[in-house]
Amino acid sequence: MKKLSLLLITLLWLAALSGNPLIPRYLARVWFDENNSCFVMFGDEAWWDGFTVNDLCFTTSAGSYYLPSSYTQPSEPFFIINLSQEIPGFTIQRNEDFLRLAGPPSFIPEELRWGPQNDPSVHMHALGPGQSATQVYVSVYSVHGYYETGLTWAKDNGPIISTYDPACNSTVNVHLRDTNGNPAAGIRVFHSYFGYPPVYDQHYTGGTNSSGDWVLTSPATRQGILVKDPQTNGTVIQDLLFPEPGETIHLYGTVNLMGSYVPELIPPAGVLKLYPSLLSPSSGNTLNLKYESGSPLGQTARLRLYDLRGRLLSGKEMPSSGEAVWELPKLSSGIYFISLSEGGRILARSKITVLK
Repeated sequence: MKKLSLLLITLLWLAALSGNPLIPRYLARVWFDENNSCFVMFGDEAWWDGFTVNDLCFTTSAGSYYLPSSYTQPSEPFFIINLSQEIPGFTIQRNEDFLRLAGPPSFIPEELRWGPQNDPSVHMHALGPGQSATQVYVSVYSVHGYYETGLTWAKDNGPIISTYDPACNSTVNVHLRDTNGNPAAGIRVFHSYFGYPPVYDQHYTGGTNSSGDWVLTSPATRQGILVKDPQTNGTVIQDLLFPEPGETIHLYGTVNLMGSYVPELIPPAGVLKLYPSLLSPSSGNTLNLKYESGSPLGQTARLRLYDLRGRLLSGKEMPSSGEAVWELPKLSSGIYFISLSEGGRILARSKITVLK
């Protein structure tokens, strides 16, 4: 198992260098049957580092549970476990709850949250009859000009036990007009799959077409949409969406235009250098940061640490000198991002790799 773990860490490190890291998924799908029994499916990626399901802890709002020692993991991938049946006393709520998977220190935890319409922190609303939740890789174009890959959860119609990919997608259609009622072309639309609030500073997805439309078809995942007025910078659309499989969601907005507006990708104002850029057991959690730019920092500049799923983990004020020493929180092996922002604008963003 140690050799396989070292191999996985090496793969994560190489992926970090390529700018498109992948994290293996243990949980492929989660669903309930008509008796409210909870089923989970494990995919082929669960074999990458040699853990077995007997090493893992399943946590819900009712407590933490382990499979009994008598349980024998099947030798083939894509196997299904009825947690309600296999684990004595296992309790989970179908309408509002969470399922967290944890393991040994080198295991990257996985968590699925579901709940009511008025809870924006959940990944999705409650699973209906015949629906399942599946972990999906999504690729997004960052404002720094490269693609990032991350994991999120999507709803699907029915458990498909041969693949992680959902059979049903959803569509978001943003339609913008100017104050004269004409289609507003070239207006930037920001989109995020990750985090709550959504991490809009990561992802720029292009502008509206000549008909004033921006359309995205993707898995039925929680996603945030943000549109700013090109003149006033006021918020035109800011929605957190929970689409159902096969659903098309329409969003409408009005913007101010003077003649034609062609948005440009705003480049970072400077460069954020990290020393070291790879944290290992020998380097500890201490990180040195230096911001280099032709413009001085103000008093409100702030550093933020995000994981690969866009969750905000920690923050720190950046001195106007542009240099800081940051004692990061304890982090698992993986890829993380640090952004430097001031007054709502991202000044710089860098990537850091942690190997434990």
